[in-house]
Amino acid sequence: MNSKLKKLGSDTFTYGVATVIGRFLNFLLTPIYSNMLFGKEYEFIIYLYTIFAFVNVIYSLGMESSFFRFYTKNDDITAKKVFTHSFLTINLLSIFFTILIILNNNSIANLLTDGTINKASYIIILSSFIPLFDAISIIPFGFLRMTNQAKRFAIVRFIMITLTVILNIVFLKVLKMQSEGVIYSQLITSFLTMVYFLPLIIKNFFTKIDFSLLKNMLVFGLPTLPANLSAIILQVADRPILTELTKSYHQVVTYQINYRLGIPMMIFVTIFEYAWKPFYLSNYNDSDAKQIYSKVLTYFTFAASLIFLFVSLFISYLVKIPGIGGKYFINPAYWDGLSIIPIILIAYYFNGVFTNFSAGFLIEKKTKYLPLAVGFAAVVNIVANFILIPIYGFIGAAWATFLAYFISSSILYVLSLKIYPIKYEWNKIFILIFLNAIIFFINIFISDKFSHFIEITIKLLLIFIYIILLKFLGFYNFKDLLSIKGLVNRKK
Repeated sequence: MNSKLKKLGSDTFTYGVATVIGRFLNFLLTPIYSNMLFGKEYEFIIYLYTIFAFVNVIYSLGMESSFFRFYTKNDDITAKKVFTHSFLTINLLSIFFTILIILNNNSIANLLTDGTINKASYIIILSSFIPLFDAISIIPFGFLRMTNQAKRFAIVRFIMITLTVILNIVFLKVLKMQSEGVIYSQLITSFLTMVYFLPLIIKNFFTKIDFSLLKNMLVFGLPTLPANLSAIILQVADRPILTELTKSYHQVVTYQINYRLGIPMMIFVTIFEYAWKPFYLSNYNDSDAKQIYSKVLTYFTFAASLIFLFVSLFISYLVKIPGIGGKYFINPAYWDGLSIIPIILIAYYFNGVFTNFSAGFLIEKKTKYLPLAVGFAAVVNIVANFILIPIYGFIGAAWATFLAYFISSSILYVLSLKIYPIKYEWNKIFILIFLNAIIFFINIFISDKFSHFIEITIKLLLIFIYIILLKFLGFYNFKDLLSIKGLVNRKK
């Protein structure tokens, strides 16, 4: 079991290094956007990326999950068939919808901007190619994950994210563009990613269609589409609702900027998912599989708890760091949204818990249950937004997001008791959550009571005490630490 956990840790580490660095570079776009984009331009970009999220899910048609479930390393012919069927299904659909968007660009532009953004129709046409190019890369990226090419996957992701950041700086800061500069940056990066994967696509393309296999893949993948769409609703529905209910671009942009400050937890959950899905789909036949999956949730929660504490305790110092030209890292006009960051961090954590619980449903090919959990949570998210936003503004939107993620993971856990029951280490997980809550509320009590130096020292001491307490409570032992040390040494 230890060797398998180390393998998961090793893959997570590989995905994580490049992803963390790349996402951190991408995170640096937040101060650029907050200081360089006009309010309406930023709001337009938020709308566009919200649409991208929905379009990407529709284009995938659940075939990425089918690819992971049906792909086999031991049969080259079947592997190529699975690759080809997934790839063709996704891209035929994406080409069809891209043509529809281009033909209706004026209507879409008027709907999103009410004529307030120059060249909106032109930007819509450009934007339509971004999800198309991304769709072409979905299965090639999945191929790298499923064939244990974690390093190659991570390097490609890192390079493309870095390129996106550089292009944004060029278009926004140097060429003084607005929303069109953001779109140019992403369009170029998505196109180059597609071009990079063309040799891999050609090599794995199979010329004959196995309709029986295609039918089985669709039967498996299509039920995940409502779940994936519902998951996107959980992520992005709050922005348009917030816009409509408040009629304030300031609230929307404040919410978006501070929402992005929860990026450390989002990165952690993302890189975990990159390694987690291929891991559990490769080991579910092992006798100790459920025991391993139980341990994974425990240590996932431990890592998430450390991220929560560091970000919650120190984010207020980060945003006030002076930048180039005397501007702060985050425009002071948006500092009033810092209070939502802990809420968003916890929401992301429960999103990761959902990812943990979903393993059994894919293993047992019971994907039809996923829409029940996510769909209900999406409805709760929408209803909660309509109830809470008129009262609390963007803070209400944050609480609606947290509530939805918590409900989705809770429902999935209850369903998993019948589909793929796992005995999780709930006593250890509750200890982690309880101690986190205590330290977080102590932090609230001491904030602005001392000098910055003393306050930072106390906060670091609190985190140190937290780690020591876990040791005395038996959360981890010397053997676990040796395993972690061995992983680090091996990577060095």
